[in-house]
Amino acid sequence: MKRSIRIAAALGLTLGLAGYLLTGLTVIQQDEVGVVRRFGAVLPEPWEPGLHWGLPAGLDRLDRLKPGQTRTLAVGTRGSQGAPLAQAPSADAEDVLTGDLNLVSAQAIVQYRVLKPVDYLFAARSVDEALAAAAQSALTRALADRSIDDVLTTGRAEVADRMLRSIQGQADDEGLGVSIRAVRLGRVAPPVPVAPAFADAARARSDLRQAVTRAEEYAERARADAEGQAREISDRAAARFDRLVQVAKGEADRFTKVLVESRKSLEATRRRLYLETLATLLPRFHRKMIVAPGQEIDISLIADDNRAEAEPDPATNRP
Repeated sequence: MKRSIRIAAALGLTLGLAGYLLTGLTVIQQDEVGVVRRFGAVLPEPWEPGLHWGLPAGLDRLDRLKPGQTRTLAVGTRGSQGAPLAQAPSADAEDVLTGDLNLVSAQAIVQYRVLKPVDYLFAARSVDEALAAAAQSALTRALADRSIDDVLTTGRAEVADRMLRSIQGQADDEGLGVSIRAVRLGRVAPPVPVAPAFADAARARSDLRQAVTRAEEYAERARADAEGQAREISDRAAARFDRLVQVAKGEADRFTKVLVESRKSLEATRRRLYLETLATLLPRFHRKMIVAPGQEIDISLIADDNRAEAEPDPATNRP
């Protein structure tokens, strides 16, 4: 009887010991890593996904992390850093001073992943608190270098990029073991009490930009018209110049030919020029004289007659 009790006790002890040892058998899921603390000391290498055999419960402590999980942190709101971003101007948003000494209510979302599980778990302070402080500091510095117009319009992407670099640098310096994946700048707006005044100013700036755009378009059209007219005038002048050059060349060629011919026959040239001159002058005379062929004509008589006709009769001018 006693022997049976001893055997049963030994069997129970063996089974209990085996069950206790089996508590060291751990399965790490595909999207996880395990950080093991053995007798309080952290093992240097995390456990990768798969089946692992460690020491029994109480000797090993396992912390599971999901490095591929993107974690989100909202900053720029009074109170909890995890509060969602406001979609409209909110009195809970932090006011930040811009480079041109204007206040804006600004919020941002920081997305990060665990890069070094051991550093993440055993950082000197809460990773979320450290990242929130780093993000708030980065947001303040980024906005302090820009005007309010830039922050509210085209400079948002550059602000977010600068914040990402700053937060990552501070996280590395503090050994937080995280990788900053993205920084998204939320709503940036004037503080609630002065929002209407800023809206009026924004409309005025929009009207100014539209007026400048219209003026630039008008100037562009006027310049294009002026350039077209200038080209037209230039083309006409060039065409007239070409015509005059061609006429001048024609006259020069004609004179050259006449000169060549005149050198060949001076008498014929004189006669031709004489006849051409007469053909030009005779239509100016008021009288016509018909003479027989071969009869000589005294040209001075014709000239005297023309002068006589041109001079008034003194008798007709008497009173």
